[in-house]
Amino acid sequence: MKEFIPRLDAKEKSFHGLLAIGGLAGIIEGSVRYGFTLHTAFPGMLLTLLGAFLGGFTGFFLKDCFRTWRGLRPYRGVNNDGWMLGGFMGTFVGTLSQVAVSPDGANLVIGSIVGAYIGAACGALPDEFVTPILSRMAEKTSDRS
Repeated sequence: MKEFIPRLDAKEKSFHGLLAIGGLAGIIEGSVRYGFTLHTAFPGMLLTLLGAFLGGFTGFFLKDCFRTWRGLRPYRGVNNDGWMLGGFMGTFVGTLSQVAVSPDGANLVIGSIVGAYIGAACGALPDEFVTPILSRMAEKTSDRS
């Protein structure tokens, strides 16, 4: 059975975590406003994913501008691990900070969107260093088992 179901890598786990946190933020915010509701999960997931995508695009655009300004070739991301990991952490921190600041639990989706945008933009900047670090970490853990 283990061969049938592949093991998720860090980017896929971050993607699913980003969707889960955005969906939970949508459910909680919708439940605060309208009573218990599940139909607000999809807009929360979609808006959070859109915020992460736009943040990653902004981060890569700024990175290419800075590299071109210094006379280097533009960076073309292959694995995109950095902005997905940054987007997940940004979503988590943005939602938690909105929970801490908001007295009634409102605007949780806004916190997750802004967190995803900032996290993905900051995660896109060191993107070429993240994938080799993750692969070396995977090599170290595979030696132990």
